[in-house]
Amino acid sequence: MDGSDASFARNLEKRSNTRRRILVLTPRNPYPVIGGDRVRIYHLARMLSEHYDLTLLTLCRSKRERDAPLPTDGVFSQVHRVVMPFWESWSRALAAISTPEPLQVAFYESDAFRKAVNELAPQHDGVIAHLIRTAQYARDLPCVRMLEMTDAISLTMQRVATQPLGYFDPRRLLYALEGPRVQQYEREVARDFDVVSLTSVVDKRFAFGRGASDDVHPIVIRNGSDAPQAQPPPLADRNPGEIVFLGNMHSLPNFDAAWFFATKVLPLVRERHPHAVFRVIGPSSRRAARRLAGLPGVRMEGVVADLEQALATARIGVCPTRVGSGIQNKILDYFGHRLAVVCSPLGTQGLDAALIKDLLVAESADDWAAKVCRLLEDGSLAQQLADAGRVSVLRHHRWDQCCAPLVARLDALFEQRASREATGEVLALDAALAADSPS
Repeated sequence: MDGSDASFARNLEKRSNTRRRILVLTPRNPYPVIGGDRVRIYHLARMLSEHYDLTLLTLCRSKRERDAPLPTDGVFSQVHRVVMPFWESWSRALAAISTPEPLQVAFYESDAFRKAVNELAPQHDGVIAHLIRTAQYARDLPCVRMLEMTDAISLTMQRVATQPLGYFDPRRLLYALEGPRVQQYEREVARDFDVVSLTSVVDKRFAFGRGASDDVHPIVIRNGSDAPQAQPPPLADRNPGEIVFLGNMHSLPNFDAAWFFATKVLPLVRERHPHAVFRVIGPSSRRAARRLAGLPGVRMEGVVADLEQALATARIGVCPTRVGSGIQNKILDYFGHRLAVVCSPLGTQGLDAALIKDLLVAESADDWAAKVCRLLEDGSLAQQLADAGRVSVLRHHRWDQCCAPLVARLDALFEQRASREATGEVLALDAALAADSPS
């Protein structure tokens, strides 16, 4: 074997003995792990880190956030942070109003972030763009490219813009403008990626139709659950009348769900159960917190340090979602922590049939109140549903189980690319040998 052959063999051996490296791009720091989009990308990365070496490149809003202590969980072997203050994001978005570009894509355009991507990408075998907000940085990179869309955001925008909410929210006007732009962008940018992941078949069909075109490669990766392994306490040992809602209250779909329950449903429930309390857990704007906290029976708790402990006293978890898309993580959390669940029809979209049969579905305010009161009054039914839901979540929504198809798809893509590169090297070597050989 001459020097060229030996070099080629060493390259193949090195490639087979080292773990692939993936660059993960996120539009906001996934730490702390609070909120649906952060939870999903964190757990996807946590599962992928068992197979690949991951580098995190994320935007943050201040030097203080940039200089915060690095995570010690071992998910990312390297972490890089780029500061993009809000004033810069808003100026980018305002400049894009007169263009076809989605405002939320422009909102995350950063020259410094693009420079960092271009410097780090050559050291990696693949890149994962989290949400369409970072797709612009990855779509042309010469490596395995994955777009983690999570939800079809345009579906949420369409529903918000067309659903009568019963109150004014200026975001509806923005979503009416932004929705068609986002839907067009989702379909266009997806063609530039080797794989596109979403949480549900509903989102996949809305974004790409029932049969995706040959140049789009979508895969449904269900959300997992952080259900505690220890059995949570039975409902009979919990506070009577305690109803809980989990959600990031900065999100319009979550605020709308909580507002509907607090203003339309809870008063009816409290007519029969005067001591019923509605606990709202999750980050919230001051305005949303003030509006909800002023209502009778509503308790705004914000971010809690220990979700398992926070849910250990609640009896019922509610998901009164009227607008939105994707899988409602809160339902997985409710069941994982052994709560009985009442859910809107929209909230069940994307759920397994096994989970849907273990909850009660309600639509109108009267129907909601009747279903909630039924579970408060029929302890046997509530416990039966809570136990069945927990079994289903533990059986079908483990994060390692949900992520297995993604690992298989990425492995196949890496092997295909390695095979093409190896073929190219062999052809180049043969050409070189042919050129060097005497005629």
